[in-house]
Amino acid sequence: MQILISGGSGSGKSQLAEQLAVRQKKTPLYYFATMRIWDIECEERVTRHRRQRAGKGFQTIEVPDHLLQVVQSLPIGGCGLLECVSNLLSNEQFFVQQTHLVKTILDGITELYNHLDTLIIVTNEVFTDRVPKDGAMRAYLQQLGQINCALAKRSEIVLEICSGIPVCWKGATLFHEILS
Repeated sequence: MQILISGGSGSGKSQLAEQLAVRQKKTPLYYFATMRIWDIECEERVTRHRRQRAGKGFQTIEVPDHLLQVVQSLPIGGCGLLECVSNLLSNEQFFVQQTHLVKTILDGITELYNHLDTLIIVTNEVFTDRVPKDGAMRAYLQQLGQINCALAKRSEIVLEICSGIPVCWKGATLFHEILS
């Protein structure tokens, strides 16, 4: 099963994703961390997320880029939480300067899904702000939109978190079964 969770910054995406992952009761339980720490704010966010998932049984795998390479060494089975697609895209676009970004990231996520029983994917909703003047940022937003749409299409459950409240756009019955 694949679950996609989207929402704005600080909306509660991570907490819900972790809750859904733990409720799968599948091992191993992986947390694929994509945050590249480049300033104090990033470091604080990573520390907060580590505290939040402490004691829940997650095995953290740092994967700020080149997801496909990391996935190929994983055993088959278990549950994974990929957090988050927007960081992965940013790292690939601005640090690695990868080409064919949409395909590269979708291929990595597809391979990750093929290795796991359940994959929970967190992404950001960044399309409600103004359109940036910078061409690279416009390309980033366009590519993130393409990735998010492709992931939503092939996910059994699609959720958007708004002020801590999950809105289920796809797979409501399955979502409520997991939570009960």
